[in-house]
Amino acid sequence: MSFQEKSNLAILVITAGVFGWYFGIVIPPFFDLETAPPAAAVGGLLIGLALFLVALTVIAHILLAALSPKQADQSDERDRAIETRADARSGYVLAVGAVLSLGLLVFGAAPFWAANALLASLAASEIAKGVLRAIDYRRGF
Repeated sequence: MSFQEKSNLAILVITAGVFGWYFGIVIPPFFDLETAPPAAAVGGLLIGLALFLVALTVIAHILLAALSPKQADQSDERDRAIETRADARSGYVLAVGAVLSLGLLVFGAAPFWAANALLASLAASEIAKGVLRAIDYRRGF
């Protein structure tokens, strides 16, 4: 398994775990589409989410680079092709999510829900990209 593939799997697990944790905390207590919690109640959690996501990603990459230092700087044409292909395909997930998020506003949902739907579509896009890259690495693009 190449460094790029290990990195992809680490980011995939971290992204799914952190966003799953965030939405597991935020969504259940406020599951009424017409009302929303005060911004102060979720703002600190969202900032913590971003910092936690960055910290876990940095730690994962440091560990992966320490375990295989020779592969850490190597990226070939196949890695770039897999990345480009996954980016292009996961963009559709983000586009559909963005349109649906705007649809929430059109139908009268609180802006909190539209913002979280947009965040969920961003997370879904990143998870889709990670899954698509993993499939391409395993299938042999």
